[in-house]
Amino acid sequence: MNNAKMNSPGTGTHESEAGVVVALLTPSGRGALAVVGVAGADAAHIVDAVFAARGGRTVAGRMDGAIAFGRWGGAGGEEVVVVRHAAARFEVHCHGGLAAAAAIVVSLVGRGAREIGWREWLVDVDHDAGKVCVEAREALPSAGGPKAARILCRQLAGMLDAEIARITRLVATGETDAARAAVERLLRASRVGLRLTRPWRVVVAGSVNAGKSSLVNALAGHARTLVSPLPGTTRDLVETRIVLDGWEVDLIDTAGIRERPAGAVEAEGIARAVATAATADLVLRVVPAPEEQEAPAIGPRELLVLSKADLVRPVTDAANGPVRTSAATGAGIDELARRIVAAVVPEETDAPDLLAGAVPFTPRQVEVVRGLVE
Repeated sequence: MNNAKMNSPGTGTHESEAGVVVALLTPSGRGALAVVGVAGADAAHIVDAVFAARGGRTVAGRMDGAIAFGRWGGAGGEEVVVVRHAAARFEVHCHGGLAAAAAIVVSLVGRGAREIGWREWLVDVDHDAGKVCVEAREALPSAGGPKAARILCRQLAGMLDAEIARITRLVATGETDAARAAVERLLRASRVGLRLTRPWRVVVAGSVNAGKSSLVNALAGHARTLVSPLPGTTRDLVETRIVLDGWEVDLIDTAGIRERPAGAVEAEGIARAVATAATADLVLRVVPAPEEQEAPAIGPRELLVLSKADLVRPVTDAANGPVRTSAATGAGIDELARRIVAAVVPEETDAPDLLAGAVPFTPRQVEVVRGLVE
């Protein structure tokens, strides 16, 4: 398979079938700035009907790339900036918030424009954007932390498209070994790429009153879960979303495990804890430091965490041994955060250049990459 499918633009229909379309391109809600897109053959005419530019010059008479400042709705109206991207495509930049952008959209709809969502805008209006570009723009609002956002921005800038094109040339010139190596690199990178909009799930598990909830609170930096000296306080799953070293992580505090639950509710909580741990990206097995000798064997997706380390004599930890922590003093919390990231995104340590370039981030892209050397 070549890269034609990867780069094919959307087959837009809105402009040709429905005249002018309008879309809110920034997230709804309060903010410093809101952007409303307007596109279609009559877009300039509709915009000029409600926008009074300073100096009186119409947007229809300006060059592509021109920026005009003025008021929306005439004297006394909202101050806005109108950007002309092309003869049939404009952006209206206004004050952020709910009212200003909504009023602009309503005024355009009232003059015949049809409102669409931002995803439809990306596919049907941005005809110059390739498929990867559209997918990156769709994914960016849901990026799981700043590192995920940076990876997506690099794909938006064309890194994946460029690598697909390079591999296609290698195949065409008979350099199949180099092409296969490049495809293998992309497939390795896709393990992280496919998780850029889904947080890593880290389950905190252990015996009753092992200090799991206190540990979650220490990592989160605030009292997210109820802490009590009474055993069995946590009966259900409590999820806390945080960002560790640039990666979004869901910490899942679970019911304490014990052989004889105190009733059906606690038994159900334990069952949920076991089931959730089985599907987690990483399980933190929490054991109080005074009970270290009773710590269970650790599996391949598990990390042994010794809590309440302030209750025992300080010990120097081995690099790959258990992490000694104290929610009371904060000791070991930074090291635990580092070890969590190293466990869920080992590529950062093992292959630091792997995520710095082209990274497939959708199942469709992975299939296209696999097909390059079939």
